[in-house]
Amino acid sequence: MLDKEALNRRLRSWMVDAGETQESLAEKLGVTPSAVKGWLYGSRGMSLERACQICDLFGKSIDELACREVA
Repeated sequence: MLDKEALNRRLRSWMVDAGETQESLAEKLGVTPSAVKGWLYGSRGMSLERACQICDLFGKSIDELACREVA
């Protein structure tokens, strides 16, 4: 099962590491800053397509975003 809180923390961590703000990430993804805020606080769901777009932007895998251990 997907741990939404872990996913939210991972996305926030990636943003901090990359120096991204909610506004700058929203602009790069073509969404509103409130959409990004919703993902960070767990009040808004994220489509698989959007999750893949985020992973591509940060150079990470979907497994990393989902906080899955890959053997």
